[in-house]
Amino acid sequence: MTQKRRLNLIDVSLLAGALTAVLGLGLARAGYAGVNQKIQGTPRVNIEVFITGLKTKDTTLFTPGQKASITIRNQPVHPPMTIVKCEHWQKQVAFLSPDGKKALAFPDPANAIAHDFLVTVQDDSEQTEDGYVIRGNKIKVGNQIELEAFKYRVQGVVVDIYDGATK
Repeated sequence: MTQKRRLNLIDVSLLAGALTAVLGLGLARAGYAGVNQKIQGTPRVNIEVFITGLKTKDTTLFTPGQKASITIRNQPVHPPMTIVKCEHWQKQVAFLSPDGKKALAFPDPANAIAHDFLVTVQDDSEQTEDGYVIRGNKIKVGNQIELEAFKYRVQGVVVDIYDGATK
């Protein structure tokens, strides 16, 4: 009498795990995994963050030299980055000129305390073929980013990223 051999759940799980590991190793060696990107350098980069319509009376919130915590894609980036530059202006709205040929910008009368800020933060990064990576997060123009310090937690968007030594 011969006994039939059956695979149990543990054997199938181990076999599937081994096949997945071999497949992952093969893909990584072929260059299809993001973990094997070549680091071309480690420059100090400046990230310009545009914050629009922030309603505040304190226009000195973002002081150069101050540290600000950064959150990218709901992932906090530690340690905090250094603010190196800040520009601000009152929120503007556009109206047509009386002749209707051009647009004119005026301070927004509906939001007298609304301001736009362009905050530049600086940190070390890794440069790859795809761009800059800061502590495991790719930084690109258009990324939503959150700045946080003692008095504020605001959302903005990355409008420029460049090597700190070039500009």
